[in-house]
Amino acid sequence: MGRRTAGLSGPTRRRPLSQALWQETRLRRWHMRFAVPHLARLSKAVRALSGAERRALSAMLHRRQPHFCQIIDEVGADPRCVQAHRFCTMFCGLAIKHAEGTSGNRVPRYPRAAIQEAAGFIARGEEAQIGRRACGYPERIHRHVVGEGNFDEDDTTWLCTTISAFLFVVERSLGRER
Repeated sequence: MGRRTAGLSGPTRRRPLSQALWQETRLRRWHMRFAVPHLARLSKAVRALSGAERRALSAMLHRRQPHFCQIIDEVGADPRCVQAHRFCTMFCGLAIKHAEGTSGNRVPRYPRAAIQEAAGFIARGEEAQIGRRACGYPERIHRHVVGEGNFDEDDTTWLCTTISAFLFVVERSLGRER
């Protein structure tokens, strides 16, 4: 039995329904977060992939996130951006595997509009729309993921924005109640 409040007994001492539901769902709530150590590990793992692993990871990402792949494949069509496209594909594929392994849930297919909207908010730094944590993603991606690569300034900016948007959408979808 719960604590009793002086002078109250029976149904009058119950918590309001909204408070009871909040406490019930709070216990089941779980947030998927890509922390800096995860980002650094994923970046190292991308650089250590064999050719066969790269092909399998690319096929998996194209099969399970076709809308995201359409977005990044437009950039990959430019021969100057092949290395950045390949890195983005591998990193996001490993990020999906990490998120699913950590959460125990399969990530849904994300619509093109959701990814493009997140990328726009991140590129413009619209903290009111996406939050302070998401606005800090490009800097963390630059420092801990892309910084070790051989990318020019345009590729680096594109990678930071695109990977940030993808991770934001994954975190947001897996951060909801189970």
